[in-house]
Amino acid sequence: MGNISIINRKENISVECPFPPPETQKFRFIDLFAGIGGFRLAMQSIGGVCQFSSEWDRYAQITYEVNFGEAPEGDIRQISEKDIPDHDVLCAGFPCQPFSLAGVSARNSLNTAHGFACETQGTLFFEIARIVAEKRPKIVFLENVKNLVNHDKGHTFSVIKRTMEDLGYSFNYQLINAETEVPQKRVRCYIVCLRDTPEKFEFPEFTGESQPLKSILEDRVDSRFTISDKLWAGHQRRTTANLERGTGFTAFCADINKPANTLVARYGKDGKECLIPQKGKNPRMLTPRECANLQGFPKNFQIPVAKTSAYKQFGNSVALPVVKKIAEKIELYLLDETVKK
Repeated sequence: MGNISIINRKENISVECPFPPPETQKFRFIDLFAGIGGFRLAMQSIGGVCQFSSEWDRYAQITYEVNFGEAPEGDIRQISEKDIPDHDVLCAGFPCQPFSLAGVSARNSLNTAHGFACETQGTLFFEIARIVAEKRPKIVFLENVKNLVNHDKGHTFSVIKRTMEDLGYSFNYQLINAETEVPQKRVRCYIVCLRDTPEKFEFPEFTGESQPLKSILEDRVDSRFTISDKLWAGHQRRTTANLERGTGFTAFCADINKPANTLVARYGKDGKECLIPQKGKNPRMLTPRECANLQGFPKNFQIPVAKTSAYKQFGNSVALPVVKKIAEKIELYLLDETVKK
């Protein structure tokens, strides 16, 4: 994969796609572990133009291309940091993985080429760190599960924080529950790192009433989303057994007047995380479009894949309105002269 195919591919974006780049560019960003483009929707909404995207799941690539007119590059581990275009903001919703305790600390080894690899090599965060070290974006914007903060007794998070600080960035994070922005209880860890400044990033406030699940439900839903007698009986049987022993999953009908439980990638297997009650019938699963609604995606966001893949994609996605509000704050920092050019 050569530099030209990466840098110039934006010239071939279809103008007929639902979400083309903004006509006026305010800043440049890249979209790593891009999924179906939640970060991209947020950044484009404030004038960002995507210079590069990477996603290894082939079905997510299909959804991304249909909506943005270009397919992401594949496995970021196979792409040299020198081939990544220059950018102002690096965005990434990366997986949570443990780091090795072995090796010299990142703090003592950053003077050597890719010294931070001592603690991060072999993880997907390393892919972010090596690109940051090479390209020096003004801002790094990351999202992860809430457990990242306490993962591996806090070691994982401390390595990420130390690595970013040793690369010359202030490290700022906040656990944010999306339930005031979308009708689901979804707590995620958001990280914003500012280059060459001690200034702290001030996250926006997320206050107000929780949104009810009923606000995103469709009026007419095909009967194929109603779960079978066998599956519903199995859910009830395992729920009763697990409640008695005090461990394991439970499956109840959702209270549609409250936020849903967190939408997860495995939802398509049996729907136990969010079952919609139906009068005189077994409960049903959410439709893929309702899952899109639950994450705050626009109505014209296209879902070109089968429902099993769609459930996985939306379960892995970001809560779009949360990312948008943080992106709007990031825009202010990009305009601030304290974020050095």
